Amino acid sequence: MLVFTIQNTAFAETEKIDFEKIHRLENLVENLEDRVGRLEKYIKQPNAVLHQEEKIDPKVGWKYRHSWSQLEEGMSASQAEAILGHPTRIDDMGKGFKKFFYWGEIPTGIISGYLEIYDGSIYKIYIPEFHE
Repeated sequence: MLVFTIQNTAFAETEKIDFEKIHRLENLVENLEDRVGRLEKYIKQPNAVLHQEEKIDPKVGWKYRHSWSQLEEGMSASQAEAILGHPTRIDDMGKGFKKFFYWGEIPTGIISGYLEIYDGSIYKIYIPEFHE
């Protein structure tokens, strides 16, 4: 019985599970399945346009460079949310100042960006660095 305990402990020490890596791989597979599904739909369309613009889900628009490129200083915070989705976090800085933070994992890594809002309008945009 003692031998079994020692062997089992040694196995447990060498068999460390990288849950973060597993989570990244799960997200990558989910994204790839989504892309393949969209491609399969495209192929089945009889008169599909080759460069048809893809509709981006507004709940996760912040994950796409194209969404960030649509933002402009002076745009309302609600317009920004319609494009990027609800922020991951909102910090109320007081006196009409807020920060809308967007961060999370995409297939190419972790990204983060934020908007500085004053009186309900964007006055500064910090676009995430997209790694491709």
